[in-house]
Amino acid sequence: MKEKKEKGFTLIELMIVISIIGILAAVALPYFATARKRAQQGKCWENSSLLSRMAELYNVENKKYPNEVSDLADLLVGRQLPRCPAGGVYKWVPGTEEGVPNGKKVWCYPHHQCAPDLFGG
Repeated sequence: MKEKKEKGFTLIELMIVISIIGILAAVALPYFATARKRAQQGKCWENSSLLSRMAELYNVENKKYPNEVSDLADLLVGRQLPRCPAGGVYKWVPGTEEGVPNGKKVWCYPHHQCAPDLFGG
């Protein structure tokens, strides 16, 4: 009488597959964390750039720059400032006031290093 061979994986085969998946996950997870941080920085830069352009529009319409960044909210859809994805606050760049060639600029604190080339800093 022939013995019936059972179908399935052995414990060793399963352990090898799980080990390979673990190694692949360990390699991939740091990349995903970096990608998330880059996406947040890109959105932060985009919002800072938008608010800087809105300050210029405000200046064209009112012949002066707004006192606070929050004054730009009236020019935006929904009358709300964009939110920083990492929880920062948008403020004026020190040293960019009326009279300078490029006008007032906005960046995000505390992580304004998101776009250091934006203002030459």
